[in-house]
Amino acid sequence: MVNLIYLMLLRDSNMKRQFSTIDLRRGDVFPGLAYRFSSLRETDSGVELERDFLGENPLHYYMDTKKVELIIASNIQDIKIYLEKHQRGFSWERVRAVSGNTKVTIDDQAFASASPKEEEMGPTLQDYELRESFDCTDLRKAGRRIRELLQESIETRLQSIPDQRIGLLLSGGLDSMSVGYLLSKVGGKEVIAFTLKVDEDEKDISKSREIARKFQIELLETKIGYDEKGASITLEEYSPQRELLYSKRIAEGITLDKVIRDSLDISGSPKKDNLFCAAAMYLAGQAIRSEGVETVFCGEGPNEMINDYGYCPRDLGYPTDDKGDMYFREALTFGLKKTDRQLGRGGLPKHAIARMGKMFAHHGLRLEAPYFYRDIARIMTRVPHITSYDTIKQHLVGAMFEGEGLECFIQGTSKEKFQDGSGISRMFASYDQKKLVDEFEKLYGIEKTGYLTSAKK
Repeated sequence: MVNLIYLMLLRDSNMKRQFSTIDLRRGDVFPGLAYRFSSLRETDSGVELERDFLGENPLHYYMDTKKVELIIASNIQDIKIYLEKHQRGFSWERVRAVSGNTKVTIDDQAFASASPKEEEMGPTLQDYELRESFDCTDLRKAGRRIRELLQESIETRLQSIPDQRIGLLLSGGLDSMSVGYLLSKVGGKEVIAFTLKVDEDEKDISKSREIARKFQIELLETKIGYDEKGASITLEEYSPQRELLYSKRIAEGITLDKVIRDSLDISGSPKKDNLFCAAAMYLAGQAIRSEGVETVFCGEGPNEMINDYGYCPRDLGYPTDDKGDMYFREALTFGLKKTDRQLGRGGLPKHAIARMGKMFAHHGLRLEAPYFYRDIARIMTRVPHITSYDTIKQHLVGAMFEGEGLECFIQGTSKEKFQDGSGISRMFASYDQKKLVDEFEKLYGIEKTGYLTSAKK
């Protein structure tokens, strides 16, 4: 009824755009730059929203027809907080996200009908062609080109960062290792690596120590302790001989329930793997911010681009069992199905932005993911298996850094999720998928988790 009355008023009015805009975007942690942006342009007749190619900057909007307001934010949580602060109800159903490489145009009629116009801003994500074409099946050439592009991406990002001290999230895996190696070669910035640990002898933490020592990067170990009183966070620095040089207690007595609730609220995603990673970032972010670091680099991206997690396409509704299928890799990277893209959960934004970018932003940290580069994504989605599925990344990273003395960090490195390799998943073992979904729906007052329905049975 409200929408009908609103449309009738529009027909009888020659006035300018009727709705107002509320801009809640976080430009400090999601800056508007050529390679990452979430832009807003207002005209007399409407509003245009645009999002960068890979969706590195999140962009959500909410149409409140009662107050005739269009609310624009980097995070769904910010919209919810704004509405509750003004004693107004929040409805998950009214939240929309601008997909990567997309322009959304909202005028009065689109506002009233909740049907904005959406269009690609350039070549579609899947149709984009490389600036310099070559045979992606030649692993050696592909690796060297990815290395060049990764260095180019890192240098571009560094030019936009005024701080002399930058952080590196070091997991001990191949992706963060490659970013750390190139950062150590660029110069001009002081790089401080942060790694997360629950136990001292975790495999990933041992690898992180070796990498930091090799690249001559300062390493601060974020120790997460937990007992019946809750979790504690302590920053530690050691000498090469494992002598404790520095220790600072950041927080203590944080209940695991609070970590889970806050992680669900901020990330907006109850999927178990993503949520446990978000919880790890929630804890790590507090430690990183306490050191005065404002920008953190990470190795996020390649696992979706080459399907390194081993998702089975047929299990997710695609007509193949080939984990290296190019179309399926594109789905994981870009989001191909409309249902994949709903609320920005398609492709990399479905995973990386929710579990990492938004979590760091909550602590005032800007996250930079150099692998979020269109040519890198295009090459990686087309690189074949070569030998066996389990070793594709080792082959690819080996080709990237052939002859540079990194073989000891590449060979034999298995793929572990960050939250598993750091020991965080064990902390939250009692939170199964059903419990996470139930808590998420309680927080947001919805039942919007159809893709996890089977987990509730």
